[in-house]
Amino acid sequence: MKAQYPLLFVFFVILISSNKAVMGQDITFQGGELSTDIPGSNAIQAPAPNLPMGPTRVKQVEGFGPFHRINRRRDGLGPLYVNNSCGGCHVNNGKGSVRYKKAPRLNAIVIKVALHERQENGAPTNIPGVGDLLQDRVLSRRNKTRFKRTGIRWKRVRFTYPDGTVVKLRKPKLRVRISGIGYSEVATSLRMTPGIVGPGLLESIPEETVLSWSDPEDSNADGISGRPQYVYDGESEGFLLGRFGFRASQPTVRHQSAGAAAGEMGLTTSLFNNSDKAPEISDSDLEKLTLYQMLASVPTARNQTDTTVKRGKQLFQLAGCHNCHKFGIQTSNVEHSELDGQLIHPFTDLLLHDMGEGLADTRAEFSASGAEWKTTPLWGTGFLKTISHVRQHYLHDGRARTLEEAILWHGGEAQSSKMEFTNLSARDRAALISFLESL
Repeated sequence: MKAQYPLLFVFFVILISSNKAVMGQDITFQGGELSTDIPGSNAIQAPAPNLPMGPTRVKQVEGFGPFHRINRRRDGLGPLYVNNSCGGCHVNNGKGSVRYKKAPRLNAIVIKVALHERQENGAPTNIPGVGDLLQDRVLSRRNKTRFKRTGIRWKRVRFTYPDGTVVKLRKPKLRVRISGIGYSEVATSLRMTPGIVGPGLLESIPEETVLSWSDPEDSNADGISGRPQYVYDGESEGFLLGRFGFRASQPTVRHQSAGAAAGEMGLTTSLFNNSDKAPEISDSDLEKLTLYQMLASVPTARNQTDTTVKRGKQLFQLAGCHNCHKFGIQTSNVEHSELDGQLIHPFTDLLLHDMGEGLADTRAEFSASGAEWKTTPLWGTGFLKTISHVRQHYLHDGRARTLEEAILWHGGEAQSSKMEFTNLSARDRAALISFLESL
């Protein structure tokens, strides 16, 4: 037995040294060489600092047009749609307005729908005549939607900290009525618009790195069992690692862009086109749209030498938040050298995690259940507040009006970290949130 103590001592020395190394990482340059401290929305729209002059840079700049262009009937918009431009939902490439009404006129909030039975490849089954989301805008009165009424009721929840502080939370209860289909037959998911920060770098995280974090059986008994999401790609007729969307339902920036064009604007591409007509968005414009996002700058983290921010960063890790919200990731990209070999700090593992019944909805996607969500990247969390008039909301459905509320909704695999947060003093809780707002 005595011989075991030196080994145990060595283990704890290594563990402590490792934690200190992680805590001591400078995360200022969140996007590696793609990071910039230029102010305003240019920090996520302008070409990355390491993108040299040349054809690729020209295409990145030209992508601003397709992203922010207001599409009209002549461009193929609709006939049913949610918004008429990417920038209409992603204001200045950030988040969109979160507005709820009993019969919402959807803008940057969308309601994704499906039948409960999934397709053979795991994809949600679209509702005939409706698709995979509710498109509430029409080009003319001749174009009609099948859904008659949507309603959102709010469940109010009081959370009391151990120190007696009370926070009032809210949870949306969504009800959708579609002609010819009963309420119970429709699976729904309420989604808000995320900000667009560093998608090219997220696509460049090696698949083997993501898989190395996966622990579906929780073999190390830490309560975290993240799983990769694999989604069917009709172009290659195979399955690819999902990276984008709240349930990682799109594998690449190109797929995500084409999917949003089809769903939110009714615009076809070579990736999504059920007609025998030419795509309404050309491959050239789709490439520019993709490069505009992939090779844009990433904002630097701010105030990293501030005492409160440094304390919050330490508490973030001591609470175990970094077990899912990873930073210090090395990228690999053979197509774009600017994205290759970058040390980035996106604060995500791109894996699905069961977040508990409090955040669950009824619309499963591929292998993801209604309670599973991809770890949301946190880089740009505070920065996005500075680039538009849009009031910031959080979580997949925008229910959280503050970062504190977002943390308090964490459950399931994140329950332990949430409890660590709630047991902190009010001063330490504020420090942790200050760290998030510095990103």
